[in-house]
Amino acid sequence: MSQQPCVSVERGAEGGTRMCAVVTVTVAPGGGAGDDAAAKAAAPVPSPAGAEVLLLDCSASMGYPREKLWAAQDAAAEAVRALPDGTYFAIVAGRHTAEPVYPTRTGASPGLVRADATTREEAQEAVGRLAPSGGTAIGSWLALARELFAQLPGSAVRHALLLSDGRNEHEQHDALAAELTVCSPVFTCDALGIGEDWDPDELQLIAGSLNGRADAVRDLDALPGELRALAAESAARRVTGLRLRLTHRPGSAPLTVQQVHPTRRDLLPDRVTAGDRCLEFPLPPWGEETREYLVCVAASRTPQEPVDRELWLADLKVVRDPRAEGPPPQLPPARPLLVRWTHHRDLYSRYDPKVAHYAHHDALVRGLEEGRAAQRAGDAARARAAWGEAVRRAHAMGNEPMLQRLGDVVRIIDAAAGEVEIRPDIRPLDINSAMVLRSHSTMLPPRQKPRGTSPDTPRDPA
Repeated sequence: MSQQPCVSVERGAEGGTRMCAVVTVTVAPGGGAGDDAAAKAAAPVPSPAGAEVLLLDCSASMGYPREKLWAAQDAAAEAVRALPDGTYFAIVAGRHTAEPVYPTRTGASPGLVRADATTREEAQEAVGRLAPSGGTAIGSWLALARELFAQLPGSAVRHALLLSDGRNEHEQHDALAAELTVCSPVFTCDALGIGEDWDPDELQLIAGSLNGRADAVRDLDALPGELRALAAESAARRVTGLRLRLTHRPGSAPLTVQQVHPTRRDLLPDRVTAGDRCLEFPLPPWGEETREYLVCVAASRTPQEPVDRELWLADLKVVRDPRAEGPPPQLPPARPLLVRWTHHRDLYSRYDPKVAHYAHHDALVRGLEEGRAAQRAGDAARARAAWGEAVRRAHAMGNEPMLQRLGDVVRIIDAAAGEVEIRPDIRPLDINSAMVLRSHSTMLPPRQKPRGTSPDTPRDPA
């Protein structure tokens, strides 16, 4: 866990402050979970069943140009080939309604099949017969996925892959939002935008609500490989039932609990009370991967508390939901969140590198959004300044994927200074592909402070 516990005595007495820390959790080979450490060997954990539903946009716009649908068909076939034997799966065609493509509806409800050589071949043939028509109503696509997943046992890991080229124009926004709320506890979903006309805000809403990632298809030829990788990554997530537990001292309370890597997501709305001053935050299924969480807890000083001594503020611990099936994985011990009141400015003015790193990300997102708004308003000078700030922050974080996307929007003259020029030939895809990466983040490289960290970096990014 990474934090800077020192806070000014005066700040602590004048209404208090918030103490922030970043906790790193790694699931190691075999299913063990470690904290702030490299992956360790752990006893194997039996894998629950996995299920994958492919939600393919087959609206009329997928036929203009036709290459979009051809790429989607090839990509769906690749994703099916990546599914391990025994995985439950289905393919859905999304238009203004959702239609089962494979397996076809045989009764009152559509079904799922197990992946094997025969079902994979049948699914690929069914996908090859798809034709574009109709509109776009993504909420209905998600509803059908939820209906399909409901047929599985409780331990099954459920994941959907959504590919769309358009905006959700054939249903009300409230209908989509309501469906996302119902789907959230049932399955996770990664979403990809293809073509020029999709909405990055909408795609990010879907992926963020369903514990997934949103991204842009920038090269149709690369799409089959991308979908195959996403399906394989999902199939590898078999560690379930983990929770982040926060226990805090009296008079304090959590102000921020966020996943900050690999994507940003607010966990507070999903909190579960687990006891007196104890909250738990359910986490989606894991593969062999590392995630980071930003936790900020209110801290105020009473006159009786000592100065220049570390005091306990909260505990952070990874636990397992007692209802989860199978033997428990190896879990790390609790880590304390501390506070130290001090008069020494050289102590309380320091910045924790990881907390500052994610503060850069928040400023990067603001620059992206301000640049897009200014570009739409025809204010080129303000757009250039905002996108320049986004470039500066991305450079400070070492966020190379974002720098590459921004490089299609602006010509980067001096990344460290944020000096840029707007490109005259910007496509909608260029802006969309940068915007959809807003929730993606990079980790702070080991033993390195963020480049460009300065005294104006916020102490608390929450």
